[in-house]
Amino acid sequence: MSFRDLNWTARFSQFSRLCVIQQLMSCHLRVLRRLYGKGPVPLSYWLRFRSVLERLCRSRDLFFSARIDSQADSASLIVADLAEFLQNDSIGGWSLDGETISFLWDLQQHDHPNVIIECGAGLSTLVFAKSLDGYSLDSSGSLLSVEQNLWVKKAVERRLQGCGLQQYVRVMHAPVSGRGEYQIDADQLRAYLGSKKADWVVIDGPAGPDGCRASTLPSLAQFCRPGARWFLDDAYRDGELEVLNQWTGLAGVLVDGIVPIGKGLGIGIITDPDNVADCMSSLRCKAEPAEKDASHIFLSR
Repeated sequence: MSFRDLNWTARFSQFSRLCVIQQLMSCHLRVLRRLYGKGPVPLSYWLRFRSVLERLCRSRDLFFSARIDSQADSASLIVADLAEFLQNDSIGGWSLDGETISFLWDLQQHDHPNVIIECGAGLSTLVFAKSLDGYSLDSSGSLLSVEQNLWVKKAVERRLQGCGLQQYVRVMHAPVSGRGEYQIDADQLRAYLGSKKADWVVIDGPAGPDGCRASTLPSLAQFCRPGARWFLDDAYRDGELEVLNQWTGLAGVLVDGIVPIGKGLGIGIITDPDNVADCMSSLRCKAEPAEKDASHIFLSR
């Protein structure tokens, strides 16, 4: 095919339409933020709106590409203590963005969760540990961070040691399967938690193909108390939207919706952990193997 044979008019028209749709989406997200503030927008709304967009444009992840980015440094943090604590860190990219970090920090200060399970170690590990250090006066608070890469695990552990926060955190290695799902050692997790049950589950992993996080919440539900909060980052992505849609069919899980901040934060409650665990086999993802890009993890300090 020669250079002349390419239909440049059609290609430019498609590209222009995509740009217009992304601009409209960005304005739409700003309106949702004004209407809902830091409250969740129902998942049904997002799914219906995405269905409309699919008729106009075949591109994937339109919500994600039109998201309102926070600044990629500590200046994006509205919490002064965090801005100082993370002043040398790059925020955003693959890690939690500044707006989401501030949201979870404020909510953690309000809820005072005693036990947190986090999927995907990194900057957020420091944030949750720092918050535990502030309100867990008897040092009973704990954070279990599940991480798929050993080198990331070691880097985060060194960082925690340097910050004097290692007493609150255990980083557990959990490799991923060929479909990109965590292979969590339930006995190891149970041995770490003992009789404790998690109050929060924060899911920002594993990193991999669409749908690879579908089994993460069901597999961890048995380690949570009834009423535990869960969070799913990157909820603007099509893959995560489908995961949230699947979770609406789980007995024992309440999907409140997506908080329109950062990259989209799915939020809900585990109402009945036993029922969730029974449904896990129906949520095996169908994705192909994929390598994780863990370049977002910091190695400073």
